[in-house]
Amino acid sequence: MKSKYIKIWLTTSFIIVAAESLIMLVFWLMPSIPPLIQALIDSVLLSLIVVPLTYWLVFLPLTKSSHNLYTSNQQLVGTQDQALSLLIGLAAVRDNETGLHIVRTMNFVRTLAERLKAMGHYVEQLDDDFIRVLYKVSPLHDIGKVGIPDIILNKESRLSEDERVIMMTHSAIGASILNAAKASFDSERGMIATAIEIAGSHHEKWDGTGYPNGLEAEDIPLSARIMSLADMYDALTSERRYKVAWTHEQAVQEIVKMKGIAFDPVIVDAFVLEGDQFKRITNDFKEN
Repeated sequence: MKSKYIKIWLTTSFIIVAAESLIMLVFWLMPSIPPLIQALIDSVLLSLIVVPLTYWLVFLPLTKSSHNLYTSNQQLVGTQDQALSLLIGLAAVRDNETGLHIVRTMNFVRTLAERLKAMGHYVEQLDDDFIRVLYKVSPLHDIGKVGIPDIILNKESRLSEDERVIMMTHSAIGASILNAAKASFDSERGMIATAIEIAGSHHEKWDGTGYPNGLEAEDIPLSARIMSLADMYDALTSERRYKVAWTHEQAVQEIVKMKGIAFDPVIVDAFVLEGDQFKRITNDFKEN
């Protein structure tokens, strides 16, 4: 690296000295030019040489380096998105819900996050990057269902107590699956880290009675608290093999009743303000 800069310095110095010598020769041949005009001409001619030379020797390589860094960055993002798509595909294949459940909940979490930010809640966390990541990884909230037996996952009726206990393990299974990928994937606030929070904690409750770890209040990651409400609203308003779909109004009433019990109070407030948008999303992506 040092030899490269030495070569640049020597080349620059040689060209400047040669250019200055040429200029001085012109002034010697034309002695009638006043000194002030000579200095002005000298500055202009030198700038015509030094500026392009500096760009060619210094800024052009820097521009190329920046372009290469940008290209590498884009390739990394593309690789992460491809891996994320594979994980979402795996989750969708084993999920007992429909693909539209994923689309609806993606839109629900983004709506809640943007409303919370507008209300001035959790603004240090809810920057544009976090909201974008939250939207992208929300389909992975139930990826742990890949570890649930078909006889339970596809049961036509309500689960027995023993079956329900087994189904509840999908949160820990999901976090474990995603943890295996985290070390080689991203940083603390990256996609997989956020997906781990959602998969592992979206069944935790504000009052500490949820699972798998009995986390309470703000010990539950914000991403999981947002996902929890979005997932519950969609579960209530969707038809299942063992139940009819609730109306939007019934779902709102139930979620408000669980404010401070199952759900973060300020997230419930954001949900109430965005009730019409939730209803619109549900209608836009309704099951056939």
